Amino acid sequence: MTDDTETTKPTCDARATLLVTLTPDGTATNVARQRLLLRCMLSVGHAGPHVDPLHAEQWDAPAGATPTLLRQEDDPA
Repeated sequence: MTDDTETTKPTCDARATLLVTLTPDGTATNVARQRLLLRCMLSVGHAGPHVDPLHAEQWDAPAGATPTLLRQEDDPA
């Protein structure tokens, strides 16, 4: 019998919310352009930052925390 632990390992499932913001021309106000719900897909007990490969994002957070992350982007022309 083969050991198929790579596909059956439970995932970390840590979560975070990423808000992508921009600043419209002529203002000093940040506006949320996109909200992404991130989920760590690494195995339980992994070392290092959490990783969401679907959204190509990584973050650090203590166990049980659900942080809100901000990323400022330039307004697309």
